[in-house]
Formats: sequence, C-alpha cells, structure tokens
Amino acid sequence: MRRDIAAVAGVLALAAGALTIAPSAHATETTATTLTGGCWSTGCDGKDPSTNCQGDAVTVGSFSLPQGSGYRVVEMRYSPSCEASWARLSNGSYDVHNAAPPYTKIIRNSDGRSYQCTVQTSGGSCYTAMVGDHNVTSYAYGWYDAGVVVYTGRTANY
Repeated sequence: MRRDIAAVAGVLALAAGALTIAPSAHATETTATTLTGGCWSTGCDGKDPSTNCQGDAVTVGSFSLPQGSGYRVVEMRYSPSCEASWARLSNGSYDVHNAAPPYTKIIRNSDGRSYQCTVQTSGGSCYTAMVGDHNVTSYAYGWYDAGVVVYTGRTANY
C-alpha cells in the first residue's frame, strides 16, 4: 500500500512540476529574437537593421527636406517584432559644389541615444543603426545645408 501511495505521489509530483512550468518574463524577447534572427529592444541598440529587423519593418513617419520637395526624404522605420526604430534618408540629392551632404538621425527620447548616417553621393541614400524603443518613444531627424538655407525636420514621436 505504501509503495502504491509513493508511486502515485511521484506521478503527482512530476505532473505538478510539468504544470507549473510557465513562460519566463522574457518570452516575448525570445520569440522576437527567434523570429527576426537578431535582437530585441535595447539589445538592438547600434545594430544594422538590414541584418536584424528589416523583415517586418514599417514606415511610421516621413518628411522631405525642404518640406514637400520630394527630395531628401527622411523616414522613421519601425520593426514591431524587434521593438526597434531607425531612420532612413532616400534621394539625398545635393549640389556637391555648394551644399553639404544631408544626414538623418534616429533619437530615443528617454535617454537621447542616437545614431546618424550621411548620404555619401548626390542622389544616394543611407540608414542609421537602430535604437530599441520598448515602452519608450523615438523620432527621426533630418538636416540639409543647401548652401544658402539650412533645412531641418523631424517626425512625430513613435
């Protein structure tokens, strides 16, 4: 009889142990890392979005320098699975004799961490490294010195 009780107690203990296994507090992080093959939130700080989080990225804000020109388009890109953002500058046209190359930055509001990229050739594009922004916001900033006028702009916080 004792042997039966001990056997039942052992089975119940094993079952109870199996039932009490729960996902860790970092289950979302692990899932996101697995899905993106790269990083999650602040673990993405300074990393290249093209190799980590680009797969599900969306543009959450954009503007052009000067406003409405269609040139030097700055976009804020966001990856939901990575919970990270970066800035991209496209069609960075400028007069190499009279103007400075345009640049863009991604800036995290909570601590000011930022990454910048500068267009290397007229008409070119660039993108910044990422900032993780789980439970915080960030924005994209753009700058272009046309030689006579300096244009700046930014997206809304996201």
